[in-house]
Amino acid sequence: MAAGTLYTYPENWRAFKAQIAAQYSGARLKIASTSPAFTFGQTNRSPAFLSSFPLGKVPAYQGDDGFCLFESNAIAHYLSNDALRGSTPQASAQVLQWVSFADSEIIPPASAWVFPTLGIMQFNKQATEQAKEEVKRVLAVLNQHLNTRTFLVGERVSLADITVVCSLLWLYKQVLEPAFRQPYPNVSRWFLTCVNQPQFKAVLGEVKLCEKMAQFDGTFLKPSCCVVFALQLELELKCRKSG
Repeated sequence: MAAGTLYTYPENWRAFKAQIAAQYSGARLKIASTSPAFTFGQTNRSPAFLSSFPLGKVPAYQGDDGFCLFESNAIAHYLSNDALRGSTPQASAQVLQWVSFADSEIIPPASAWVFPTLGIMQFNKQATEQAKEEVKRVLAVLNQHLNTRTFLVGERVSLADITVVCSLLWLYKQVLEPAFRQPYPNVSRWFLTCVNQPQFKAVLGEVKLCEKMAQFDGTFLKPSCCVVFALQLELELKCRKSG
């Protein structure tokens, strides 16, 4: 059974994937997210950290045996058990399909829409309206798939559910007000089923759905967690440019 430390900043939805997976698998996971164990912008730029995680990105995982991993999906996969990963080749491929779907189809429009409302990205009306349409398309796909299913793959929670829930989390908390989510009842049913599982609640706490769509109000970096969100976003953009 895996045992190690996850380096991250507080309230990092990418880290939530690994934390929830560990709740299901029983992996022993220590969280280093606050000083003195970890200070985002300092610890992850130190020579010692960069020697194991050259991009300086978080979440980053270091096993008690010295094994190191970066990239949140890889970490979540490693900390999962066979049931979460998919117990057959077909199920495993389907899990990977939804993990990829989250990264390619959910995260880009979710970020474009939600980040300005958190004060960590400049608001652009055209980009926001386009993001809303892309989110509708994503929710329609999920709603159709979940019409006769409780979970995304098989009859129990898998890494597919964990990943997609975490990718939708800020949408549901910030902008998916009742009128917007009304056409997608299967998605909301599934989302609430997942976040109310004990393993999800141990990490996420009580998830309160948005009652009124948040709007950009012209100010930046309001919540304390937004500073590290912004720094992480800046770091990821630099990594993409250098790559």
